[in-house]
This record gives sequence, structure tokens and C-alpha cells, in this order.
Amino acid sequence: MSTDPTAPAGPAPADPNRIDWAPFTRVAVIAAVAGLVVFVGAGLANLSAAEGEHAKHAAKGRLVGAFLSGYIYWLSLPIGGMALLMIGHLVNSSWNRLLRRFFEAASRTWPLFLVLFLGLAASTTTEYSPYWWTAPHDAPPPPANPDAEVANPNDNREKTVRYGEYMIKKAEYEERTARDKGNNGFLSVPAFFGVGLVLFGIWGGMIYVLNNWGRQAVGSREQVDKYVNKLSDFSGPGIIVYAITITAASTQWTMSLEPGWSSTMFPVIFAVNQFLTCFAFSVTLFLLIASRPPVRDLMRPKFQLDMGTLLLALTLFWTYTSFSQFMLVWIGNLPEEIPFFLKRSSPTHGFWWCVSCGLAVLHFALPFLLLLFRDVKLHPQRLRYVATFLLVMCATDVIWWIAPATPQDNGFYWLADVGAVVGVGGVWALVFFWQLRKAPNIVPVDEAYQLPEGHHHEHH
Repeated sequence: MSTDPTAPAGPAPADPNRIDWAPFTRVAVIAAVAGLVVFVGAGLANLSAAEGEHAKHAAKGRLVGAFLSGYIYWLSLPIGGMALLMIGHLVNSSWNRLLRRFFEAASRTWPLFLVLFLGLAASTTTEYSPYWWTAPHDAPPPPANPDAEVANPNDNREKTVRYGEYMIKKAEYEERTARDKGNNGFLSVPAFFGVGLVLFGIWGGMIYVLNNWGRQAVGSREQVDKYVNKLSDFSGPGIIVYAITITAASTQWTMSLEPGWSSTMFPVIFAVNQFLTCFAFSVTLFLLIASRPPVRDLMRPKFQLDMGTLLLALTLFWTYTSFSQFMLVWIGNLPEEIPFFLKRSSPTHGFWWCVSCGLAVLHFALPFLLLLFRDVKLHPQRLRYVATFLLVMCATDVIWWIAPATPQDNGFYWLADVGAVVGVGGVWALVFFWQLRKAPNIVPVDEAYQLPEGHHHEHH
């Protein structure tokens, strides 16, 4: 083999069309280690503050509940990525073309969550489970007259709280009675294992199809159009399957933390949180590399405007569904539903009341106002900051769902949830960037002709 004597010595120059993900990987490692330290440290602090055997068991259950916060939040990336892939194939939009590699790489991280799910499911067989229905054997029968425990019959607030407690005791007792009869319903340990494995099997199959056909949409226009149409035909029914499976997952994994509580709106909120989390993450990452080739050559102001507009739409959708849930509970005034909001939105629970107000202002009002401005949506750095901020607010929302269900006297017990979110996120990011490196290109260049006005470079 001959060599060119004029060629410079040393390693070959890097491909300018390949993104160097090493700095992102280093950040992921730091996040994983720091999150684990906070998670374990907060868990040990909660355990040391607990007095008595029952309190120590509750502290260990709180640690599992904190892990659940990190698990549910980062599950939004693979499952939300899968859903956004299908939505993108149906609407054939610019954001789908430009962000697809991120959605695909995120969806391929689902095996990590299957492994973590097995650990979570194993915890339901122990006394440290955060789910009340995993060990209801000691539940006493509810009082025959719930009003008998009310100290002041004229205090409507106390009557509401006592009746809510009665409904919780009733739910626990009914579950214990069903177990004694050998009946294992949807809220049972065998169902938790079985439903979870079925869900991951369905999601894994759909993710495989979306990624496999997406890889084959290369080459000639005929080949690209063939698989683009197949993906569109698959995505319609796929969205319906997603809606059914996410209802089961949100109900069993999150809603069932609260005894007696049910909400037909919560699965929708759960899904919207997944959409917003995955989309905000992908936009943040995309804008970090938007000035580098080959993204720079395809990028148009209109495409960034579309991304900002969809962030605004998802923020409004989250606000609508969250307010609708509160409004329906308030109008219905059902005692079994009220305890959920009493724990989170009552001034007597000062910290969580502040978090609820913060979500209203920071998860809705502030991003809503910012994303109304065209200058924000067209400025890469500003839009990236808004998307990153929404990621933090989505994580806060998930912690708000889960942490108050397993509270402790220690006022900082929620720090374990923060550590779990950061730590699980660091581990997930390592898997994500490993998957992202497998992509032949960061944008599907063979589909660039389908981008609106993607073949020329006028600005408007």
C-alpha cells in the first residue's frame, strides 16, 4: 500500500459532519454520581431521623418512592419518544424530520427501564413497598359511622378530612378482604409484574418497528416514500395502543399510590408530561448542535419557530388537563378524591402548597408568556433556556405526584426524589448517547427534500 509523503503525520482529521458527544457523556457521568450521592445521603438522613420500627420501615419505603420519581420521570424519554415518533409520522412536520434521531435514540433506551422495573416490582414483595395495596393484611375494618370521629360536627373541613380518611381505610379493608378470598385484582403484586411485562413487550415491539422502518427510509425517493408511508400507516393504530397502555401504566404505577383516589384525567396528564419532557429534551439538545454541520445546512428559522410553537402548545395542553383534573375534583367534592389535593394544595401542608403555586406560575404562566414572543422562539439560546426550564418543571410535577403519597416528618425528605431524578437521568443519558452514536447521521438527510422549503435558503 502506498502512502502520500506530503500527508501530515498524526491521526486523521475528524469528520466535520459527526458530532462529538464526549462532553455530553462526561456531564452524564457527573450527574449519575452526584444524583446517587444525594439519593443515598437523603435516604440515610431520613432513616436516621425515623424513630421506631414502623417509622424506619416507612423511611425505607420513602426511598423506594423516591426511586419511583426518577423512574417515572425518565420513562418519559423512551415512551414519549416512541409516541412523538408516531405523531411526527402522522403529521409529516419539520420538527419530526429534524428531531427524529433523538426520538429514535431515546426510544431505544427502553431496555434500561425494563431492568429497573424488575427491581421496582421486586420491592412490591417487601414491607418497604411504597404502594399501600401490596401489604393490606393488617388493615382494620373501617368505622361503621365515619362522622363519629369528628370532634366538631360544625367544622366542614374536619368532616371532609375524616370522611376522606374513612374512604382510605375502607379501600384498604376491601383489598385485604379480597386477598383473604384469594382474589388478586389489578392492584396486586402478580398483576404488577404481569401488566408491566406485557406493557414493555408491547412498547418494545412498537419501538423496534419504528426504528427498523426508519433505518430503511434511505436511498432513492421511491424507497424513502415507501417507508415513510408505511410508518404513517403504522402510527395511527400505534397511537391508540399507546393511549391504552399508558392508561394502564399511569394507573398502576402512579395513581394507585393514593388509596381510594381515581382520576380519569390523570392518564392524560401523565401522557402530556411524557410528550413535553421528551420534546423539550430533544429541542434543548438539537439547539446545542444547530450551528454545526450538517444540521446548520438544513436549519431554517421557520423550523425553530415550529419547535417553539409546539412547546407552547404542549405547555397549554398540560395546563388544561391539570386544571381540568382539579376542577372536576372540586366540583364533584367526593371525599375519596379530595385527600390527593389536600396533601398537595392545602395551606396546612406549607411546602407542597408552595410547590403547587409554583407549578401554576412556573410551569404555565412564565413559559406561556415567554413562548408567545416570536423573538424568543427564533433565538436559539433563549429557546434552549425555555426548553431546559420546562424539563425542570416537568420533573417537579412528577415529584409532586409521588413524594406526598409517602411523606415523612423530616421536612427535606423530598431531596431523595431530587437525587433519584438526577441519578437515574445520568445513567439514562449514558445509554442514550451510546444509542445516538449508532445513528448514521444526526438528521435523516435522505428525507431533506420533504422538509418545507428545505431545498433553498431564503429567510423569511
